[in-house]
Amino acid sequence: MARTPPSQHDTALSDPGFADVSESDWEAAAEGALRGESLSSLRTTLLDGIETAPLYTAHRHGTEADPSGLPGSAPFARGATAASGAQGWEVRQIHDVRFASTPDAVAVDTTSGVGAVTVARGWDANDDSALLDAAVGDAAGAGVTIHLQSGASPAHAAALLDVFDHHGVDRAGLKSWFGLDAIAAVASGWQGADSGNGATLVTSMCATARNAAEIAQRSPGAVPLEADGSVFSDAGAGDATELAAMLATGVAWLRAICDNADGPKLDPAAVGGLLGFTLSAGPDAFLVTAKCRALRMCWARVLRTCGVDGAGDGGPSMRLHAVTTTAMLSAVDPWVNMLRATTATFGAANGGVDAITVRPFDAISAGQASSGLGWRVAANTQLILRHESRIGSVIDPAGGSWYLEDLTRKLAHAAWDRFREIEATGGMCAAMASGDLEASIAAERALRNEQIAAGEQVLVGVTDFVDTHAEPATGAGSFVGWTAGTPAAGLGVHRWAAPYEAEPNGEAVTGAAGP
Repeated sequence: MARTPPSQHDTALSDPGFADVSESDWEAAAEGALRGESLSSLRTTLLDGIETAPLYTAHRHGTEADPSGLPGSAPFARGATAASGAQGWEVRQIHDVRFASTPDAVAVDTTSGVGAVTVARGWDANDDSALLDAAVGDAAGAGVTIHLQSGASPAHAAALLDVFDHHGVDRAGLKSWFGLDAIAAVASGWQGADSGNGATLVTSMCATARNAAEIAQRSPGAVPLEADGSVFSDAGAGDATELAAMLATGVAWLRAICDNADGPKLDPAAVGGLLGFTLSAGPDAFLVTAKCRALRMCWARVLRTCGVDGAGDGGPSMRLHAVTTTAMLSAVDPWVNMLRATTATFGAANGGVDAITVRPFDAISAGQASSGLGWRVAANTQLILRHESRIGSVIDPAGGSWYLEDLTRKLAHAAWDRFREIEATGGMCAAMASGDLEASIAAERALRNEQIAAGEQVLVGVTDFVDTHAEPATGAGSFVGWTAGTPAAGLGVHRWAAPYEAEPNGEAVTGAAGP
C-alpha cells in the first residue's frame, strides 16, 4: 500500500521554522527586558537560604540523571505509589466540638462531599466527651473518618473510641487519625503540656506509643500517632525547619516505639502503620509541592537507615495530610485568604498528599466560630479543585519540571541539614526542652518580618494593594491557636499580617506582634 504523503499541516509542525535559541540568547533577551538591570537581580533567596534562579534550562537543571526515580520508586519524591494522586485526596473539614452549631455543620459537610472531620484542639477529654459524641457520632457511625487534631492525649483517643463503640462502629475497619503527638502538645500549648523536661517528654512518648500499639492491634487501618509540622510553621518556622521538626519527631517516635525499654518494642517496619504526618500549606503553590516531595525523600532515607527499604507497591510508610497555615491568614481584607487557600490546596494536591484541611477564610476576622460562608468556601475550595478542575487526575504533575525538581532537591538538603542539627543536640525532645528550636524559629520569624517590612515579601490586601476603606479588624487580637480556651503557652501562633492590622491603611504598627 502506498504511503500517504504528510499533509501541509503535518509538515509545518515537523519543521516550524523556528531558529535554534541558545541559553545565552535567552539570557540576553531577559537582560534587555530588564532595562539595564542584570539577570542576577531576578534571583530570589527564600527564608531557608535556598536560592531560586531566574531561568531554568535543560543544560543546568535537566532531569536525565535525576535520582528521584518514578512515582512509586525510591526515594519517592514523585509519589508514594505508581498511581499517587490519581484517585484524588481526602477532603477534611475542621470543627470545634464545643460550639452548639457544630453537629449541624458536620451533618451538612458530610452530606455535601466532605470525607473526614478534624476535631480541633481545646476540648476536654472528660468534660466534653458528650459534646464530642454529639458533634461527630453520627458521622462516625456513617463511616466518616475522624481526625483528632495533633496533640491529643490517650484520654482523648479513649473518648473517641467510646464514640465509635456507642455508634456501633466496627473497630477493625477504622481508618481514623487519633492525633497522638506529645511534641505538638508541647508546641501548641494544648493541655498545658510542659517542654521543660526532655526526659519527661520521652517518658510520655513511650507511654503514648504503647497506647498506639494497642489501638493498632485492634484497628490496623487507624493512624494513632502524628508528627505535625504545622504547629512550627504557625510559630514562624521556615519550610526547611518545619520539615526538619517533622523528621525529628518521626525519629523520636521510632525510638519510643522500637528502642526504648518502656515502649512497645516493635519492629521499625511497623512504624509506618502507626504514624501520620501533617505539614502546613502556604500561599506559594510551588513551594508547597516541593515540600511534600522533599518530606517523602527525607523520610524514605530515615526508614532506609533503620533497615526499612519502603520498596514495592506500598511505597514508603507515610500517610501525609496538609493543612492551610494559620500564619498566612489576614484579618484585614480577609477575602484574599480565599486566594491563599486555593493556591495552598493546589500545591498540596500536586504534591501528592493523602488528605487536605482548609481553614475558613474568615477564621481571624469573624472570630473562632467563623461563619457559615467561611465553612462552605473552605470545603468548596477543595471540592472544586478535586471534582471540577480534576487536579487529582494527574499522576506526579510536577515531574520533570526543572524548577520544581531543583527546588525539591534543595529543600530536601536544607531540611536534612537542620534535622541533623536537631539530632546533634540530643533529638527533638531535648531541642524542645532546651529552647534551641524555639530560638531558631524566633530568628526565622524575625527574618520574615524584616523581609515583609522591606517589601521583599508582599501581603496582598495588607502591605500592598490595600483597601483603604476596609474596617479595622475585629476578633484578630483574641485569636489563639485555633480554638477558644487554648492555653497561652507553647510556641504560639504568629501571623505574618498581624503587625499591619491595627490600621486599616496597612501601615505597620511599631512594636506590634502576632497573637
